[in-house]
Amino acid sequence: MAVALWTGAEAQTLDFINADANHIIMNGDNWASLRSRLSDIENLPEGKFRILQIGDSHIQADMSAAVVRRTLQGEYGNGGRGCIAALRMAGTNQPVDYRMSADTAALRCSRLLGKEWQAGMGVTGVAVEFASPERTLRIATDAECGGFTSVTLLHGNGAGYAAAMIADSLYMGTPLTPYATRYDLGATTDSLTLATSFDSPFFGAILLRNNRGLVLDAIGNNGACYSSYLKIADFAKQTAVFAPELIILSLGTNEAFGTESDEQIYACIDSLISQLRSVHKHAKFLLTTPMECHKKVWRTTKRRMKRGKYRSRRTMAFVTNKRVAEVRKVILRYGSERKVPVWDLYEVAGGDGASAKWLNVGLMNPRDHVHCLKSGYELRGSLLADALLERLREQE
Repeated sequence: MAVALWTGAEAQTLDFINADANHIIMNGDNWASLRSRLSDIENLPEGKFRILQIGDSHIQADMSAAVVRRTLQGEYGNGGRGCIAALRMAGTNQPVDYRMSADTAALRCSRLLGKEWQAGMGVTGVAVEFASPERTLRIATDAECGGFTSVTLLHGNGAGYAAAMIADSLYMGTPLTPYATRYDLGATTDSLTLATSFDSPFFGAILLRNNRGLVLDAIGNNGACYSSYLKIADFAKQTAVFAPELIILSLGTNEAFGTESDEQIYACIDSLISQLRSVHKHAKFLLTTPMECHKKVWRTTKRRMKRGKYRSRRTMAFVTNKRVAEVRKVILRYGSERKVPVWDLYEVAGGDGASAKWLNVGLMNPRDHVHCLKSGYELRGSLLADALLERLREQE
């Protein structure tokens, strides 16, 4: 079963989707202030209601986040594409709705889960440095993004981004933070060529429109855990440029393949939230749990040959990764004890045994039994969007 885009109603036709559980567990928190700010969106800074989602490979490809973005922007207005990371420039996969390139290849690049960071790491989880700082950057977006009227470059702490040549005109940048410089274009475009001095590592950009609306900035990195983002120097401070009203943390899958104990995972969740909360004092938080997946195991069998000899054979098989259910409990416990809302994807997706059902209907990737196919990610995005809309529309 494969569809272009799922809706919550369509999801209910899959008997293993637990639509009755598709609600955000509030854990005693109150989103009244969030709803109030959303209803008064024109009086927010630049008329933008910002959501920051931080995650792993499930977020990096943007297939689920894109559905959440389009759904919420359909309700509250399109404030812009938001964050685009220099993922392909750093040698990894990136979303399909934007393209970003420089006139020369990166001299050094770093990825969050790379063994050794050759370039200073930044807020997007990737970083690139060039042999010569004077570089030309090209950015283009698909039509569905709706164009942009400003571009904010995300970079290391440097001063070389103060001015840029865009379309043969000189633009003076506005430093928003030590790690971000904004250029207002004065007109809507879906592509640009920008020349400036990249005197510090380059991480990505933020594309916004000059009308009021919602912006979902998604940061995702293959293999990321909560602990991964704690390794980035000044990560929380670098997120100041996003000014989010809501921060969604979508991690946990990779913890289930690692060696961190439950208490270590709990402590990392707490540390990341505490650091982010120190910068975004009025922001609300939402944790999401990972859904069930499989892991690879190798089995050795022996077959008796002639003359009493045996031949060993190793075969690979997929089995349920039961550690995912344990990590899910840690996230649920943290949310309950610290009064942080949780969206329990594990339960919504079908609970125990869900991964086999998602595989059978063509929603999960049959190659690794961990990631979803496009249809599966669109379903996950649609379910999260429905749960968010329910809380954001809630009457007091």
